[in-house]
Amino acid sequence: MSHPIVEQILAGKAAPMVKQAAAKGALPIPREDLLELWGCLRNDPDPAIKTLSRENLAAVKIEEWIEVLQAHAFREAFFEFAVKVLAKDARAAMALLRNRSLPDGAVVELAKNSSPQITDLILDGQARLIECPSIVVSMLENPQINSTQGRRIFDLAEQFFRNDPVIPALVEKKLGMKVSIDEAREARREPPPVVVAEAMKKAPEAEKEELPPEAPAEAPAPGEAAPSEEEGGEELPPEALKETLEEEEVKNLYQKILTMSVPKKVELALKGNKEARGLLIRDSNKVVQESVINSPKITEQEIETIARMRNVPEEILRKISRMGEFMKKYPVMKALATNPRTPLAVTIPLLSRFTELDMKFLLKDKNVSEALRREAKKIWEAKTAKKNVGFKKH
Repeated sequence: MSHPIVEQILAGKAAPMVKQAAAKGALPIPREDLLELWGCLRNDPDPAIKTLSRENLAAVKIEEWIEVLQAHAFREAFFEFAVKVLAKDARAAMALLRNRSLPDGAVVELAKNSSPQITDLILDGQARLIECPSIVVSMLENPQINSTQGRRIFDLAEQFFRNDPVIPALVEKKLGMKVSIDEAREARREPPPVVVAEAMKKAPEAEKEELPPEAPAEAPAPGEAAPSEEEGGEELPPEALKETLEEEEVKNLYQKILTMSVPKKVELALKGNKEARGLLIRDSNKVVQESVINSPKITEQEIETIARMRNVPEEILRKISRMGEFMKKYPVMKALATNPRTPLAVTIPLLSRFTELDMKFLLKDKNVSEALRREAKKIWEAKTAKKNVGFKKH
């Protein structure tokens, strides 16, 4: 909800003098509300208001936009302006995609012509993609998507959009890959399974308490067959929603996961507990693995563990490298940088953050690539040279 004065101005209930003061930036309201107001007044019928608003917006530095765009719950009209104008700068586009209030329609617009870097961020928001197939359609129409992103979109289409009226044909046309049809579901003329993603987009942060188990489904009427797992009637395993599990419960959970469909695994990855995520990150399906990383309940310790794993795809490690809040944590950064499976393009920029002690160990670590050790040696020698120069001056 915006500031009450902003609400009154945009509803046409404020006095002309108040509106004029707003366009000049003379109202005593928070800066983010003022920015939102200017964004909404930039096409005002009053030429003076329109001009003032546009001039003020042009004077805002990109650093301020980056800070504000990723946190404030703007109205939809402002997000439309942000996507059309501000998102031309990749830094602003990245900040927008981190905003939990960003509407699906704005992401659809962003996806149409986004750079590969921005498309990667959009693909990372898998729960939103499952809930809003129009975003997938926009990405497929984007001429800038690369082969890796095309493969990710194809995998997503295979798992969730086999019977979508548009996506399979677009995948074949744009990517040259044919999505197989779910013949059994097509025969029943039922829609494909959809993971309940909207609730997960707004779920609490990882450190907040676990979500309670869903209520059990009603028993079928006499003579009526119980719904199958494929039809979405089966509940998630109760043990997967407990905070802690005994060893025997972990074994039972593992056996149940082996028989689960991919959509159920995705749902479990988003809603389940630590043990469920620990099992699912080892799943052979990349969509399931990405869902583990996307879970709003995943913790720093889990991310660190995954960053060390040598049997996860590069895409997962790249995704971790783009998780700003987790990458601020030194143990996560170090785990990712020293994993031999992490691409050099990700690891080399991280070397400058290493402590002296860790850098010494890295120089002797035979498990990392020779190229990484060479870069580490250059950084080490440069730092040592600076210290020696400083010592001589004294």
